[in-house]
Amino acid sequence: MRVEVKDRQQQSAEYLVEDFQELFDELSSQMKIDALCGGCCSCATCHVYVDKPDAVAPVQDAEQEVLEGLIHYRENSRLLCQLEAAQDINELNIEIAPAE
Repeated sequence: MRVEVKDRQQQSAEYLVEDFQELFDELSSQMKIDALCGGCCSCATCHVYVDKPDAVAPVQDAEQEVLEGLIHYRENSRLLCQLEAAQDINELNIEIAPAE
């Protein structure tokens, strides 16, 4: 899948990944996201905005609870560590949310 990621400095980069875990790992290794909890849905340092919310699996309760406490929450907010494809995705645009 091709994912266009806009970082906090408004710079865009394209990633070709098999799944969201690979993207999570890549962005954390590049220090684009902090990923402090290691993907355990508890720190929100991988907060992103997804351009096609219907293309990813619905938000589960634990993720929703974390998201609702964020200052920069939007309707299309997600935690990258919790994203799963709801369908075959060829491309997606993601913007990394401002730091809390």
